[in-house]
Amino acid sequence: MKKMKSWLKTGSFNEKDEYYTPPILVKPILKYLKPNSYIWCPFDTEKSEFVIQLKEAGHHIFYSHIWLGQDFFSYEPEEPYDYIISNPPFTRKLEVLKRLYELDKPFAMILGLPILNYQEVGQFFSGKDLQLLIVDKKVSFDGNTASFNNSYFCYKVLPKDIIFEHLENNNSKKYFIGSGMVSDNPLA
Repeated sequence: MKKMKSWLKTGSFNEKDEYYTPPILVKPILKYLKPNSYIWCPFDTEKSEFVIQLKEAGHHIFYSHIWLGQDFFSYEPEEPYDYIISNPPFTRKLEVLKRLYELDKPFAMILGLPILNYQEVGQFFSGKDLQLLIVDKKVSFDGNTASFNNSYFCYKVLPKDIIFEHLENNNSKKYFIGSGMVSDNPLA
């Protein structure tokens, strides 16, 4: 909790950044990963749906989170890894993307598709390789109907630049299944 209090004092925390990826939104990326890969999930805990489902799929996982004293902007696992996969803090999306391209490792990050309309995001991606794994539903993170589509922004992961994936439901109302990571939140 001491680290959490210092994190809050630095101003690097924003409540808009803590949305936990539901299971239905992890599944689409699984089939595009090489078997038995080593994957770093930098915004996750052991209860993250990424960590759980990637392990179940036979991958080797390294997870880290600011709550665990591992800040993505200054931390990197010592062990070699093949992919970086997670749902990054929304308010720091450009900083996260810059660091990901600096690391030059294949990545898949869940981001809202509307960010492609932001001028600074368009300028950032100009001249960079980008792949999109777009799901056909506006997936809910809290059981309520989502207002926009969240999909995977990828680098060196997909076999082609744009792929559309069908989901059985949008994870809202009677279909809602939340992330186990909610119980790890030290602010809850």
